Amino acid sequence: MSGTRTAVTRRLARAAVWSALAGIGCSNGAPDASANGDAPVGTVEAAPAGERSWMPAAPRLHHTHLNTLDADAAIAWYRTVWPSGGRGELAGHPAFMTDVPVLFTEVDAPPPGGWDDRLRRAAPQSAFWHIGAFVNTTDLFEDLLSRGVDVLRLFVGPDGDARVLRSGQTPYEGTRTAAQLDSLGAAAGVSEARPGGFGYLVGPDGALVEMTGGPTTTASFSHVHLFHEQPVCAAEWYVEHLGMTLPPPREGAPSAEATDWTAADCATADRGEPGWPSLEAVGTIRSPRATIVFDGGSIGFYARQCDRARCGTDAALVPSRGQVLDHVAFEVADLDGFADHLRGAGIPTEGPYAFGETRALMVVGPDGLSIELVEGSGPEGRPRGR
Repeated sequence: MSGTRTAVTRRLARAAVWSALAGIGCSNGAPDASANGDAPVGTVEAAPAGERSWMPAAPRLHHTHLNTLDADAAIAWYRTVWPSGGRGELAGHPAFMTDVPVLFTEVDAPPPGGWDDRLRRAAPQSAFWHIGAFVNTTDLFEDLLSRGVDVLRLFVGPDGDARVLRSGQTPYEGTRTAAQLDSLGAAAGVSEARPGGFGYLVGPDGALVEMTGGPTTTASFSHVHLFHEQPVCAAEWYVEHLGMTLPPPREGAPSAEATDWTAADCATADRGEPGWPSLEAVGTIRSPRATIVFDGGSIGFYARQCDRARCGTDAALVPSRGQVLDHVAFEVADLDGFADHLRGAGIPTEGPYAFGETRALMVVGPDGLSIELVEGSGPEGRPRGR
């Protein structure tokens, strides 16, 4: 990183990039401002574009890769929840072929990192939080329940009594901290259910799958969320080393979200108050958080949730390789350029190695997240499902 203290995400160039992508979500048009209350937030110190020695073309989300005991059964499950997808093969791996394909590696023992209903979280947790889809969820979860799909309930508040299938069913709009719920008082129980919202499924091997959206959402199985110890610092890494960009903050965002972060700031940022609805009775920490923008989409980062005593003990994120959610992959045009840059920066890599008829490079990113870079010519080169 250059020593020049420039909040690069506030530059007009960054704003122009985001404007060009406005309304585009992961892969094909669904926004990554999920009903989780997400919005592009957080900025970091970075070198102006003219000072960088290497400026790659923006990557594109290519696939996600999971470990499973039974690939055929896993693909059948995903086809149940997303009937437009199909069974296929990609680079020799069985795959659920959809907007962003889901590849599988069969393993002999249950992969770690699956959902633990007793803990109400995945354990152990890596930086790879979940995959999922953008879709109108208004009637979705009831339908999936009727077909035997494991749908998780969301806690509405810290008392742990009330639960709902989707965030649009809470007795309040948006996300609320305990203090905000207290201030609402009796008014917190009078809001009618709204269409859509976010909710979660437990897939094969305990993989967590989020479904989020409303009546106007463009359906797309292309959703990814990540955890990072320091979300805004992590976003800086993706910008500097993977050629991604950062959106400007949403208009009217709270000061904790709209701050012009520097590298020093993001490393010492305090965790915000947890809020609801949430998968966990203790709520979800939603600040600080950040968003990265790539070609055709974006991914949101949340802070590590098992912070201090929230999970009974402070639990660091574990490496994602070998977990049920193993790695996320991006398509790049200049694989050799990425390899040279990453190695020069001292970032662990493996490869390039053969990936079907092309090549790929495995990279160890922030907090042990494995990121595969696939050299390719675009999604039209992917085999169709069958």
